[in-house]
Amino acid sequence: MSLLAAPPSASSPRDLVATLMRHAGTHGDRLALRFLRRGEHVEEEVTYAELDRSVRIVAANLRAAGLARRPVLIALPQGLDFVRCFLGCLYAGAIAVPTTALGDPRGAERLARIIEHAQPAALVAPQERRELVPWADLCQRAPGLRFLAAHDLLSGTPSADLPARAPEEIAFLQYTSGATSAPKGVAVTCGNISANLAMIEAAFGQDATNSSVSWLPLHHDMGLIGCVLEPLILGASTTLMSPLAFLQRPIRWLRAMDRFEATTAGAPNFAYDLCVRAVDAETARTLDLSRWSLAFCGSEPIRAATLTRFAGHFAAARFPATSFYPCYGLAEATLFVTGNEAGRGVETVDLPRESGGAVAAVSCGFPRRGTSVAVLDPERDALTAPGSVGEIAVAGDAVSPGFWHPGGDVRPDPDRAATVDGKRYLRTGDLGVLRDGALFVVGRRKNMIIVRGTNIYAEDIEQTVMAHPAAAPFGAIAALGVLDQPDAADPEGVRIVCELSRAAGLPDTETLPTLGRAVAEAHGVLPVELVIVPNGAIERTVSGKLRRDATRSRLDDGALPVLQRHEPRAGNPSSNPSVTEVAHAHSIS
Repeated sequence: MSLLAAPPSASSPRDLVATLMRHAGTHGDRLALRFLRRGEHVEEEVTYAELDRSVRIVAANLRAAGLARRPVLIALPQGLDFVRCFLGCLYAGAIAVPTTALGDPRGAERLARIIEHAQPAALVAPQERRELVPWADLCQRAPGLRFLAAHDLLSGTPSADLPARAPEEIAFLQYTSGATSAPKGVAVTCGNISANLAMIEAAFGQDATNSSVSWLPLHHDMGLIGCVLEPLILGASTTLMSPLAFLQRPIRWLRAMDRFEATTAGAPNFAYDLCVRAVDAETARTLDLSRWSLAFCGSEPIRAATLTRFAGHFAAARFPATSFYPCYGLAEATLFVTGNEAGRGVETVDLPRESGGAVAAVSCGFPRRGTSVAVLDPERDALTAPGSVGEIAVAGDAVSPGFWHPGGDVRPDPDRAATVDGKRYLRTGDLGVLRDGALFVVGRRKNMIIVRGTNIYAEDIEQTVMAHPAAAPFGAIAALGVLDQPDAADPEGVRIVCELSRAAGLPDTETLPTLGRAVAEAHGVLPVELVIVPNGAIERTVSGKLRRDATRSRLDDGALPVLQRHEPRAGNPSSNPSVTEVAHAHSIS
């Protein structure tokens, strides 16, 4: 079988705005949101009634400024004002554009590109941050751009009369992470939000009694929809902290889970790995994680070994391994696409590699509420043979109508559209296989490497390296398909970039040769080059995904700081099979 179709639900999904207003009236004194300064100290708490009032104030100011149905950038730091202003756009009928904070040097280039592409009418940020950026340059990118100080937007009289929103109206633009291409603005409708939140509710099986803790960026789909909007529509409570607070000290996330008796939290695979590396066994024993009943994992390849290590490391903290919830999704489908039944933990199957051996693939479950997932031939609109790897495609009410274009035009990407049995599907650019009624994600088309006609996924090579004991000093691995000569007809090799963990020192000179041999034994290809780089040197998206193309470009240009280098086949080019990336791969963010 190469298609999974969830039956439609008998109930209609709830409208987010109407539900939040209802929560404010029926249990307005219940805690909605909390923010921890530096991930430790309660800076602010807000009830559902207080949240609704402040959001109505934002909505009144946005409508008075004539911003209904116009893009408004939310360029605020992580915090409750970000949520207030985002929801204010939804209440007012403006098109929210969540972005990195104005003045943050790490996201300055991306923010400038988003401004140029989205052509927003206004940008919301703290007043003091305007002085940190070349405002005139930003206004040249988007003529007529207005600056709205967050303090002013949050001051005034709450609106009593709010417009009704049709399901097909654009609610916000989710700019994709740019893992394999420049960020694109996914147009998410009011109906998309309602449908996806209902899917997540059905999959997670949670209600208002649950509580969560999140450090994920609020301008990213997992952090915004999965960790804020979903708990809010349930009437549950959420504790937030900044991504930096977590990355500096991962223990802060876990301590908040313990302190606030949280039941729900999730993150990409790398975060669970980071917790194991950063929290020693003695500290782990001081935690009580027994109430953590749903630990979702998504946004990047999920490693069974990572989740097994986390469960073992925090067993003394009574973390229940069955709470792990691997899932799959993407911004173009609002967020969530597939997930298992909650409480089943991690389920794997051994999928054969074309280069020999097998790899443990993690089940990402099945879709909900009328959503369909198909595995298609990468080159034509046809299902693959049952059990075969192909390109994942998705259809359903949560799938975006298309991408935003300057001027307000929203249209689908024709290169990513597919029609199967008369139904429109969106090609995701991810590769997977359907087996035993579940989806298994194996990689991305953009990250596929061909070795003498055999497909090897960059993610598989990276997993092989990270699983080796010699890789203990490294926090991340990037496998790069390369061409020694860009115009050559034949490909030439694979390079591996090993990034040191935050506190790790440089390993001995036998580490890279050992890892090179491990890759050769597992995949039948000896890397042409392995390098060690400092912590943070590998390029990443805002959500932590590896940007292999950008990393390779920096390595080619000599801009990547290399601490140690090993070239196994130096002086003997014929000793290594030829390798290249698939030339015709479609890229998605």
